[in-house]
Amino acid sequence: MSSPPGWSSLNEEQRAAALHDIGPAAVFAGPGSGKTRVVTMRAARLAEMGARVLVTTFTNDATLEMRGRLAPMVPKDATKRLTISTLHAFCLSLLKMEGEKRTVLTDTSQIRGLAEAAQSSDLEGGTSPFLNRVSFLKSSGESAKSYVAENNAEDRAFKSTWLAFEKSKLERGLLEFDDLILETLALLKSSSDVLTRHASRFTHLLVDEAQDMNKPQFAIILALGKVHHNVMMVGDPDQSLYSFRGADIDTFRFFARHSSTRRFLLRNNYRSVPPIVAMATGLLKGDETREEIVSIPTRKGGEQVTWKVFADADTEAVATGEELIKLHNQGMKWSNAAVLFRVNAQAEAIQRHFAALEIPFIANQSGDFYSRKEIAGILSYLEFSQSLADEWLLSFLNLPNRKLKKTVGAELGRVAALRGRSIWHLLPEYIAPDYKTSATLNRMREDLIVAMDDISKADNAGKAVRAIRHTMGFDNWLRQDEINAKDNDRIQNLDQMEEAASHYKTVQSYLDAIRKVREESERRKQEMKRKRTEIDAVTLATGHGAKGLEWRRVYAIGWSEGLLPHRKSEDEAEERRVAYVIATRAMDHLTISSLQNWNLSTVSPSRFLTGLNLILGVDPVEPNIIEPNLKGADEEHYLGEIFT
Repeated sequence: MSSPPGWSSLNEEQRAAALHDIGPAAVFAGPGSGKTRVVTMRAARLAEMGARVLVTTFTNDATLEMRGRLAPMVPKDATKRLTISTLHAFCLSLLKMEGEKRTVLTDTSQIRGLAEAAQSSDLEGGTSPFLNRVSFLKSSGESAKSYVAENNAEDRAFKSTWLAFEKSKLERGLLEFDDLILETLALLKSSSDVLTRHASRFTHLLVDEAQDMNKPQFAIILALGKVHHNVMMVGDPDQSLYSFRGADIDTFRFFARHSSTRRFLLRNNYRSVPPIVAMATGLLKGDETREEIVSIPTRKGGEQVTWKVFADADTEAVATGEELIKLHNQGMKWSNAAVLFRVNAQAEAIQRHFAALEIPFIANQSGDFYSRKEIAGILSYLEFSQSLADEWLLSFLNLPNRKLKKTVGAELGRVAALRGRSIWHLLPEYIAPDYKTSATLNRMREDLIVAMDDISKADNAGKAVRAIRHTMGFDNWLRQDEINAKDNDRIQNLDQMEEAASHYKTVQSYLDAIRKVREESERRKQEMKRKRTEIDAVTLATGHGAKGLEWRRVYAIGWSEGLLPHRKSEDEAEERRVAYVIATRAMDHLTISSLQNWNLSTVSPSRFLTGLNLILGVDPVEPNIIEPNLKGADEEHYLGEIFT
């Protein structure tokens, strides 16, 4: 195959990767290195030359972007030779082609209901930890049948529940997303005819974001490429953030090290100025497991990275907002800036103060603090305490989870309307159809009376939040129901909410401030929907949510011990990679800030800041840096039979 025209803008490394024809290949693509361009140009070239190409992406958004880029690059007669899909969507299509008729579960309430019904005995932690553990085991290649329970009652109960859960799904003709991968892998392993049929559909496989795939996903790709070996994996081990979901960074590394694999290093960084590249590279120096790949900045000049220390999150938010206003008045577009953080709780102060300062912002799903279920729940209780309105009572009827039927709220509303009374005033005399519902509603009413009495005596809104948490049992519920302790520390969200609310003397003044945040957020979302394009607003996102994006100016907030690295993380190397991803989103300017206090506790600057060449933006306290304690990782080979 010859080099197509119009590729003169590619550098030598990009051209070599895009022109690779035959055999396994691994592309190490650092931030801003033109990875997506290489993938699309190689896929377009192969399809135009007659190859049948499967390109797998990590997210649906990435799939849409890839298709959009490829559409004008590929002649119409060649598009039928290109399949661009997430691996989950590809597996679903494959299973349907092989006669699978089960429906994919998308309703989380339905999944929880099936899991709860499958429990013959109470499991430690409750339903969500059970589902979380099942998902992780499936991502590691385990099934309910293959899982060997430890010799204790608790683990035997877990396996028994898992088996019952899977049986219940099978009887109802249902699948989960994790099942798509395992079912496809099992099918390919059990039938050589099926494997041959689907492997022969493609002559080349192109895997994007390979560092975030798990073992079963790798096994599917390697099985499909077993005959022709034309598998190219593209990724960056330095941006692997999903070990808590089973991501297997080692398989990509071992694939790249194999003697049959051709390696391509996309080292040029076209995004960030040299000081940002140097600082980001320094973040990874403490990872002893890392195979160093040098990132070379192609841009010249640039300002040094700035480090600031603030007393608390409110001070940090106000200072960040005031600087953004100054820059905007000097001509900077709001959309050229982002505020990035490690945990969702850090968004609270930013959203509240940006709304007060009238700074337009967009919070992606991971960065919208007030969309969290537990936060919205507390706000509903506060709103109810001020008005006794039916809509607020109905909104928290099952928060915390009281396991009331979904029809209870509608029935309460119907009876209240018939009697011309509010639901709150109806409750003392309301008789539910069954004893369990009556007892639950009576207990909720009694607890609510206590909580509202405490709220009426509170001299600030923070004490009102604390009263709801304690009396209504929010913390106990979250400890049992926490979806993901690694990424969504929901009790910490409530800690931050309580601390922030303590700055407001009355519940109503706090609610007014939050209402302004939510109204502004909703207005921006509707404006985006109406215009069907990006609007001029600052982006708020977690490091995980910001992956793959870039901005001219980035404010990396809350780089303090307990936040980054996160206090619950057991993998410091991955926490360094989160910091690296945050830092490498910046093109021209990067400002890092640390806190002296977080949720009323004294904290030190992040250990990751040790030895970095930073410019002090304000007079900081002397950092009490903890030296990292890193351990090497054991290597396991998991490459299937692709090289045999």
